Amino acid sequence: MIKKEGYSSWLFIVFPSITMLLGWGLRGHIGGGPFGAMIPGALVALSLSMLLELPAGMASVFVVFGVVGIGLGGEMTYGQTLGFLKNADTQWWGTLGITVKGAIWGLLGGIVLGMGLIYNRLPKKTIIIGFLLLLAGMLIGFKLINQPMVIYFSDHANPRSESWGALLVGAITLLIFLKSKIETSGFKIIFRFACWGLIGGGLGFGLGGFWMVLGSHLPNDVIFQSWWKAMEFTFGMLLGGALGYAAWLSRREIVTEKEDITAETVSTSKTVLKEFTVMLIVGLLIFWFFSLWLDPIIETGKGSKGFSMVGLRDISILLSNFAFFGLIIIIAVMHFPTVAWQMAITLTFCHTAIDLIRDFYPDITANSPFTARFALIFLMTLVVAVLTAYFQRRKNMLYNMFLLLVWSTVVVSFLRLAINPENLNVSGLSFCKIVCGKFIVDIIFVVSAFIVSWISIQKIRKP
Repeated sequence: MIKKEGYSSWLFIVFPSITMLLGWGLRGHIGGGPFGAMIPGALVALSLSMLLELPAGMASVFVVFGVVGIGLGGEMTYGQTLGFLKNADTQWWGTLGITVKGAIWGLLGGIVLGMGLIYNRLPKKTIIIGFLLLLAGMLIGFKLINQPMVIYFSDHANPRSESWGALLVGAITLLIFLKSKIETSGFKIIFRFACWGLIGGGLGFGLGGFWMVLGSHLPNDVIFQSWWKAMEFTFGMLLGGALGYAAWLSRREIVTEKEDITAETVSTSKTVLKEFTVMLIVGLLIFWFFSLWLDPIIETGKGSKGFSMVGLRDISILLSNFAFFGLIIIIAVMHFPTVAWQMAITLTFCHTAIDLIRDFYPDITANSPFTARFALIFLMTLVVAVLTAYFQRRKNMLYNMFLLLVWSTVVVSFLRLAINPENLNVSGLSFCKIVCGKFIVDIIFVVSAFIVSWISIQKIRKP
């Protein structure tokens, strides 16, 4: 079945734009890095799934690819690059740097999202080899560009390890491999998402950075000072809109004959237990075990000059990279298709819970299991896992999964206000300073969440 005309182009642009604006804002507010970027990845893929009216099974895998694809760019460091925007002498170099990094983020995210849309036409072997080549390309790019600092977008006086070159070479390697392995019609979708992701990511980060420039030229007592968040909102909005437009251009080309990839949806204790078990194993692997195992090797190898130690450290860095974690998630979905929703929704939420509890208990060792912190993370994640399993077996699945992830992550963002009582102190502040200054980001979260919820209820037909 080829998709019909569907919704208007403006809805394909506006809905993912606001959705990713919210997701990207939450990502920076709750927790950064690649795991934080799972939030906008899952949300934008869910919004596109509804617009494209994907069958529930196909949508579940597509959202997993969205989680992985958008999460990949979170490996890049860009804090010092944005810092260049505050200095007139380095302003344009900083703008070039964040534009390049945003473009690469969108490029790689678009490639993987496109793969998710043609997942039912890709052999498992092709997907696995593609990700392994992505990892190999990343290692080559890191060694040739980032490690020797051939082009460096951070501060030489306080150097940080960059990875934009690694992701760029990895993305190109993956794209070339897919071009050689899949039919023209399928590659056309991937290439379209890659191009629009590159454009949206480059413009989103590049233009969004000018909020930082504006903030550096305004007085310190100006009411609105959330320039970093304004940058994140802009990045998410433009990248989401670009990916939405790519989806609109592809709407008639999405083949969905093999839609029954998660046919096992009967609510039995056996199937639910299998989903929870696989999700728990994958979660422990990527959030705990690999960090526990590889971090000491990476730390030990920092000052080493020995060839074997350096090689071991490089391999350890590669295995602790989100691209490898993404491959683990995708392999789990390949072998256990019914667990896709748990991978997409519950694992995404799990790391928001991890970041929240880390803020509440900052002195507890990150890799210490079976502590009060571990129990709290487990209980919060279990609630979302149960709701995910419930909605997976009910009508209007995509709509309910979307609302579940939107509001569970928004709730976590508000729980962070309770970490420090000073966050809620409004004594001596005017109404304008409260609304436009202290709580403006939280207000944007709530307003955006209500807008996308309203669009999903009133404007989107619920498949």
